[in-house]
Order: sequence, then structure tokens, then C-alpha cells
Amino acid sequence: MSCDLTHTAINHSSHQTNNLETLTEGHVFYRFQDEEIYINKLISFIKTGIEKKEHILIIENMRTILKIKSKIDSLFSDEQQQFIFLVNNFDYYLSSGDFNTKTILKYFQKDLSALKKLNSSIRTWAQVDWASTEPDEELLKEFESSADDFVIEARMLSVCAYVSHRLSNRLHTALEQFHKYTMTDDEFHLSSLYMR
Repeated sequence: MSCDLTHTAINHSSHQTNNLETLTEGHVFYRFQDEEIYINKLISFIKTGIEKKEHILIIENMRTILKIKSKIDSLFSDEQQQFIFLVNNFDYYLSSGDFNTKTILKYFQKDLSALKKLNSSIRTWAQVDWASTEPDEELLKEFESSADDFVIEARMLSVCAYVSHRLSNRLHTALEQFHKYTMTDDEFHLSSLYMR
């Protein structure tokens, strides 16, 4: 009998993490290929956040912001849009040279503390960007390790999105180590390489 109970508990636990919609907190690495699927997942993330009365910080490139802005305008009321904050990811990732960890975290903390003043729980989604062919692996690890600490401490849901074709195998492995969950355009699972 105890075997059945354990089995049921494991199934129940894995059911809780089988998609982004059921997750209430955690650090998610999203490796995407299809922009249309990406935008649909982002809009779904916003919708779920609004349903939970959470503020949503979206850190995106300008091209994607323009694409999702029209969807946001057509799908959400003015009142609902008060919960959505769109930020240009250039400020985070490129304004102080390529991928400066201290600058990224400074902007992140500044934006989050502004939202925290609203006395609300927060969820974040960021498309991570860099100017060079490939970001420095050690800098990326330092950034994602700090981000993971921050997300755990704040008990929030945070998605870090990366364009799949820009990631080498080494970077992909490094990212799986600092995110509890891994998502692709069609999969969602616990990261087997997560280091906590």
C-alpha cells in the first residue's frame, strides 16, 4: 500500500511541473526556435499572471515588444494592462557593454523593487540577449546563478528565454545547471542538471 501512495505522490508532484501554467514559482530556462510559439507562450504567461493578480515584468527586445503590444491591446482591458510592465532588454544586456552581470542585476532589482512597492506578487519573463557571437560562459553562469538565488529568495516565477540556435552545447548545459525547469517550444520538465 505504501508503494502505491509513494507512486501516486510522485505522479502528483510531476503533474505540478508539467507545464508553465501550473507553476507558481521557480526559475525556467526556455530554449525556443519558433517565434510564433514563443509569443503565444508569452501571452499565456501574461494571462495566467493577470488571473492570479500578479504584476508581470516583461524584458524583451523592441521587435518582440511591438509584436506583443498589439496582442496585449486586443486581449486585455486597460485595467488588466496596469499589471503588465514592458521593458526594453537593451538596457539590461547591452547598455554597459556586452552582458555586464552587475548592470543586468542592478536593472532587474530596480524594476522589481518598483513593482514590490505595489504590494503584489510578481512574475518575470526575459529574453536574454548579447551582441557578440556567443556570451562569455563564465559571465553567463555568474549571471544565472545570481538570478537563481534571487528568484528562490523572492519565491517568484521567472522565465529566462534564449534563442535556441544562438546557444552552443556548452552554454545549453550551463543554463540547465542554473534553472530548475527547462522548457522548449513543445516540452516542459525538471532540469536533470540543476545544481541545487
